[in-house]
Amino acid sequence: MFPTGIADLHLDRRAFLKGALSAGLIIPGLPLARAEPGRVRFKTYPFTLGIASGDPASDGFVIWTRLAPEPLRGHGGMPPDPVEVSWEIASDAEMKGIVRTGTAIARIETAHSVHVEVDGLEPGRPYFYRFRAGDVDSPIGRAKAFAAAGSDVSELKFASAGCQSWEDGFYTVWRHIAEEQFDFVFHYGDYIYEYARRSPDKSDRPIARTMPADFLLCVNLVDYRRRYGLYKSDPDLQAAHASCAFLSSFDDHEIANNWAGESDPRNTPPEAFLFRRAAAFQAWYEHMPVRRAVLPRGPDMLAYRDFRFGKLANLAVLDTRQFRSRQPCGDRIKPSCDEARDPARTMMGQIQENWLAGSLHSAEATWQILAQQVLFAPMDWRSFPWAKTTETAGNMDGWDGYVAGRDRVLAMLGEARAANCVVLTGDAHIGLALEIKEKSQQPDSRCVGVEFLATSISSGGDGSALLQNDAALHADNPHLKFAGNERGYNRHILNSKQWQADFRVVERISTAGEPVITRKSLVVEAGNPGLVDA
Repeated sequence: MFPTGIADLHLDRRAFLKGALSAGLIIPGLPLARAEPGRVRFKTYPFTLGIASGDPASDGFVIWTRLAPEPLRGHGGMPPDPVEVSWEIASDAEMKGIVRTGTAIARIETAHSVHVEVDGLEPGRPYFYRFRAGDVDSPIGRAKAFAAAGSDVSELKFASAGCQSWEDGFYTVWRHIAEEQFDFVFHYGDYIYEYARRSPDKSDRPIARTMPADFLLCVNLVDYRRRYGLYKSDPDLQAAHASCAFLSSFDDHEIANNWAGESDPRNTPPEAFLFRRAAAFQAWYEHMPVRRAVLPRGPDMLAYRDFRFGKLANLAVLDTRQFRSRQPCGDRIKPSCDEARDPARTMMGQIQENWLAGSLHSAEATWQILAQQVLFAPMDWRSFPWAKTTETAGNMDGWDGYVAGRDRVLAMLGEARAANCVVLTGDAHIGLALEIKEKSQQPDSRCVGVEFLATSISSGGDGSALLQNDAALHADNPHLKFAGNERGYNRHILNSKQWQADFRVVERISTAGEPVITRKSLVVEAGNPGLVDA
């Protein structure tokens, strides 16, 4: 499931800890936790952030929780002592048929979170789980072990979603995802936004719900932990996590807007930015249902990994932030420039590219899925008013700023004979469906795959069924088959013959509880790349 190589660490562990001490990330004089867990009684409910599961395999999955009676406090309202947390896995939602039990230790060093890698389960079926700390039980969650390698899978049903700014709207979309009881959810990133609290009288767009007044820009571990504490307190998001396993990834806002490798747009010196990246990665790990293989090592984390669903599908989760070259041409939407086409530039880094090539070569399933963060197919954005150009314009933060890197991925697909490639994407806060061409700069060339870009959960606020520049956008992009501007998620239902993608949306997220509708459905036939209406 996980790659065996990782890029060389930028800082060795001793140097990093020494630097962290001098930078104030580790606080001298903090009471040391006892080595062994003691008995605990909670005055208030400890499972305020819910429970979650993730990273399934054919014999199990990860289950997660974090003890945080007061999640907006620095240590979640927990004392420094370790706490024993018990867990149960059952074959039924009433938790009567217990099949596995165990204990885990929640420690202050990881914000009293626990990540239990459950194995020994039957493939291809759902299970249910819960935790207990002291005399308090958590909610019950559902997770499904994947089908065994080489086995027949009749159907797979999952969602792709992300971009969930707290202030921009309510998480009604997550409630609808919970009700669908998916096999899993791919979260492409922007789980939190690192920005300081917006002032209602100074904001350039409506604020659906405010953050606490002392929520400043996230730069250290306490900042990031508190931000996750706020976001994960939402009951609709908790319901989605409890409904199925998540394949979790990250984009930019988990750390800093449009960060790239060891740099950010604030031109922070790399040696300083890496401390911020280390804090952000630790907080992300503490709050995501991922395996120990993803555990950060200071400012570095091995987040790319793959999943296999019997003979039906292989899914590679990519990391398009940690190893990329800095955005070319000054970033943002720009006419193409020589720097964007430089063969030395990379989106994924050489080690990850080699890993992906090997993963594609060894894959034998019907569908090859690249689950990542930013738009892969070329896109001409000039019709948007903020593009401020009449020339063909690409997004330098997406693959348009890494043309040679994109061409290398297309070459990998060709060499591996990946006949049915589907790319999953987010980031743009609109819904898009595009055909991917063999020659990325020639829209009339042969179609080799398709891309589905999921709109945001809430980021951007209330939308509209059509973009104002819809006609011009389609005219400038003949490979574009759908564009929408509402909030929602993508529902994917696939079998050995076809893939159906449904763009599920709500009309408003400024008010809670809005109904969900399917705005557009498109189909890809196995062996015949291209998009047609369902």
